[in-house]
Amino acid sequence: MANVNNPNGFLPYLAGGGGPPRITYLPLATANTAIGVGDPVTLVATGVDRAAASAALCGIAAEPKAASAGGKIAVWADPSQEFVAQTDDGTGACTTAVFMRTNANFVAGNAANGHSIAEIDEDTATTTATLPFKVLRLSDEAGNAFGEFNRLVVKINNHQLGEGTGTLAIAT
Repeated sequence: MANVNNPNGFLPYLAGGGGPPRITYLPLATANTAIGVGDPVTLVATGVDRAAASAALCGIAAEPKAASAGGKIAVWADPSQEFVAQTDDGTGACTTAVFMRTNANFVAGNAANGHSIAEIDEDTATTTATLPFKVLRLSDEAGNAFGEFNRLVVKINNHQLGEGTGTLAIAT
């Protein structure tokens, strides 16, 4: 059976009973873009905004915010937090077991009804240290298998609140 195409951003991976993910409240950028739950976010000069592909990240949005909302935003900002997201399409590198433990970019999209539609860009699996995500493994969700729209467990590789600029991935 084929994987379902249901992009919902990057959501905390909660296996192992480690408790709920930690939330950090950070100031929003003065003129932030609309942000959905599960959107990768980045720190800019005036606060947090939705991240563009390839950007260093401060975390993942834990709540939606309208454009230019002002105030603060809840962010899953723990550098060790793992997340689950689906690959965007096709049969690129991140749709096979060979490319686990590589680094990858993401495909951003406009949030729909307060929820992210960001996905892992399956064609970007490489060892490049500055890519935002490190692909760890296939998610153990029922019905999930390697192939188009598979769901992967990742962590932020290039984390603005972590140490360093990310790590090189293991070569495939």
